[in-house]
Amino acid sequence: MRRLTRKEIESDGSAMPRIMNFHDQLIGSRLVQVTRRRSDYTQPPPILIFADGTTLATQYDDEGNPGDTEWQITDREGYMYHSVQVQDLVRHSVTGVGYFVDLHNDDRKVIPYVEIENVFLVCCMTPHGGGVILHHRPGNDAWDLFCQFTPKLELQP
Repeated sequence: MRRLTRKEIESDGSAMPRIMNFHDQLIGSRLVQVTRRRSDYTQPPPILIFADGTTLATQYDDEGNPGDTEWQITDREGYMYHSVQVQDLVRHSVTGVGYFVDLHNDDRKVIPYVEIENVFLVCCMTPHGGGVILHHRPGNDAWDLFCQFTPKLELQP
């Protein structure tokens, strides 16, 4: 896996620059709460709540269909931190937003992430690859998605 460049993300369509500018509002936000999940996993994954009331929630797809989704923490190269859980990142700030691309996945190539403290990437995953992150800003009464798309990839040297 590798992280997509901003140019690769924004080349997906005319709406992507606006969508990414909306997600950029997360940068500098401090995570203050992670909702609890029942131990039997019958509830959706935890919701991330930030100091300004902004929330992030996982979704299976762009239409909001239910499905198996989970927050996973990776390093900047996409390798999972098995010992770090999303609740361990409370009190830390967002330093970036973006997507990984999984070139080995034909169905869900992109994996959205929110970067915390330039170290941890909070990713939305499904059993089939990347999921979707619903980003809600109640102060603005606005929301948008870290959606699924098929990236137009630049050749890497």
